[in-house]
Amino acid sequence: MLTPTLFSICSVSLFLLVQSPFKFVRADVQPFTAYPNDFVDPDYIVAGKFANTTGGAQESIISWAKSLSSSGPWSVTNKPFTAPSGDKKDYMSWAPYWWPDCSGVGNTTELTPEQIWVTCPYVGRDGQFNPDRLTIDDIGAFFNLSDAVLYNALAFAFENKSSSEYSQNIVKFVNAWFLDSETGMNPNLNYAQMNRGPNGQVGTHTGVLDLKGFVKIVSGILILRKLKCTDWTDAIDAQMIAWTQKYINWLETNHLGIDECASTNNHGSFCFNQLAALKLLVNDIPGSVNVSNTYFHGIYQGQINSTGDQPLEASRTHPYHYRNYNLAAMITNARLLKYADPTSDPWNMTTKAGTTIKDALDMTMTVDPNKSDEGYAVGEIWPNIAAIASTYGDPDGKYVAFLNKSYPEYASDGDFLWDQPLAGGSVAVSTSSNGTTLPNSTEQSGASTHKGLGVIAVAIVALVGSVAVC
Repeated sequence: MLTPTLFSICSVSLFLLVQSPFKFVRADVQPFTAYPNDFVDPDYIVAGKFANTTGGAQESIISWAKSLSSSGPWSVTNKPFTAPSGDKKDYMSWAPYWWPDCSGVGNTTELTPEQIWVTCPYVGRDGQFNPDRLTIDDIGAFFNLSDAVLYNALAFAFENKSSSEYSQNIVKFVNAWFLDSETGMNPNLNYAQMNRGPNGQVGTHTGVLDLKGFVKIVSGILILRKLKCTDWTDAIDAQMIAWTQKYINWLETNHLGIDECASTNNHGSFCFNQLAALKLLVNDIPGSVNVSNTYFHGIYQGQINSTGDQPLEASRTHPYHYRNYNLAAMITNARLLKYADPTSDPWNMTTKAGTTIKDALDMTMTVDPNKSDEGYAVGEIWPNIAAIASTYGDPDGKYVAFLNKSYPEYASDGDFLWDQPLAGGSVAVSTSSNGTTLPNSTEQSGASTHKGLGVIAVAIVALVGSVAVC
């Protein structure tokens, strides 16, 4: 029996559901972090040489893996409506910022939602999410799937076994979403972020963004491969490669995929890192390197100006969010290229203005989110700071100081495991919930219960369950 997505949803203030490091709170689960995207180096995880200060992060990851797994597997066939193709296996979502204007349709009776979708023209409102878009929640299901695969893969790596409940979870989830003949998704996004209205019912290129979490899935699968997990068999691997090759072909030949990677803002950034990661999954290392280099020598050149600002993101309705959102994508692009080509130096690649990803982060650290009424999004910068500090270093301690001031619990976040080296709190050693000896995160300034995030938690407690797109 395939279950719905992990959390329920309420149709209020849906901008809070953008993929950012919010702590999703529910009475019966451990809070967990939803990153827009990230590539976790599988070689680092397989080596297992984690600092003692990462105990809190490991405990959090194990808890998140268990919490997410309790609601899977997920499938595109679970949605209450079928795509215009009539094939229940086609992925489907609605354009998030588009609202119906029924003032001119001349109806004499109240229209049903189904009638509105095809009768009323739709108008765009940047940054304002139409709550009914989550009536069809394939995007939320994929969001949960991508996190479940990543966190279960990490939890599996901690156990030093050839098989565990975590690796078995991943096989079950991957089979249900991608491979099963009855529930597996068709390898296309023809109906992602569909335009509605009398001239709509077709997908848009922005829908490619819906699957940006694929990078996390690729990280998880690479970890299973490198650890020679017996649950991830050659047969499953071959099937997943075959599916992915079909999807890559769609991305590279369909106008929706082509147009998305041609986008010069965050859409293009995420498109490139999705495609680069997919190339890694099918063992096309030169192809992955080529995709990443195309990004850095292409649209990246115009994404950061001489002041370190990102003009295409700063001009949006929610500029603090968009700066951090694109930063997350740029960081992931750099990590993918460095992994695929260790001789490369993406972190020091400059834009045409002579600026780097670090410059973009440093500038964003000076922005007050409250000035654009984005106080709820304050935490979106935290994983970006951790990533930059672990890559460029933190000689004057400004990054750790920023985190200690705004987020003293950061050493218990999952990304603290892979954003190393980075300063953490003092720890004591204890036994974790799965019997593994780990540092005890409760001895740190930030325990894995994330008690210091009340503002975000209260704002989002009724909303968790899916993810908004930008």
